[in-house]
Amino acid sequence: MTAEAILQKSVRYDRAGNPLEVVIPYEDFVDFIETYGLDLSDDEKEAIREAQDDLAAGRHENFVSAEEAKRQLGL
Repeated sequence: MTAEAILQKSVRYDRAGNPLEVVIPYEDFVDFIETYGLDLSDDEKEAIREAQDDLAAGRHENFVSAEEAKRQLGL
């Protein structure tokens, strides 16, 4: 089943048959927002881009291991 076919069940139309809005469960909406990073600030998005660039360029010294992060956080 395509995304469009799934959405057709939740689309509301105007009198001319034009789609107006899609009604989805709240949890699905929150998942969408978080999955696509729409809840992130511009600074957070820039930090992610910089980290991706560092990783692609092999600048591994800009990262710490999960164990080191836990140690720094006192976990």
